[in-house]
Amino acid sequence: MNNTALIKTATQAAINRIGSIDSAASVVRVGRSQLSEYQSRNYPAVVPVDVAIVLDEFAQEPLILTAMAQAEGYMLMPVNLGENKGHHGMDQVAAKASATMTHAIEALADGKYDQVEAALACRDLSNLIRVAHSALHALTPLAKGGQK
Repeated sequence: MNNTALIKTATQAAINRIGSIDSAASVVRVGRSQLSEYQSRNYPAVVPVDVAIVLDEFAQEPLILTAMAQAEGYMLMPVNLGENKGHHGMDQVAAKASATMTHAIEALADGKYDQVEAALACRDLSNLIRVAHSALHALTPLAKGGQK
């Protein structure tokens, strides 16, 4: 999957996470038709960064910004690593691992990955790495005898 398609897929995922294209349009500076174009492979335009930030914020996960970073060869990491008390992010690790495995099983139903399935698997794995790294950072001081 090319970078534009990856960003469009992430845009669609963020819009779906928000609930609908109408719900997404109500929180950003562009309208319904523009959002539709941002997620359609039939149009060349991709979501601008300012709109992506708002969509990701309402989706409660950096879906689009992660795809944009991947397109440039980077990976996003949270700024406040390890600040979550109690569960130390392990709930997110479990959820991301479960989602990654579920998508892998679905993708392999025909015995092979296609280009779209491989790109989605890369996105899932990047998200799993991100939350696993955060949990590792949160738990390391505790494992070394510190308090967290």
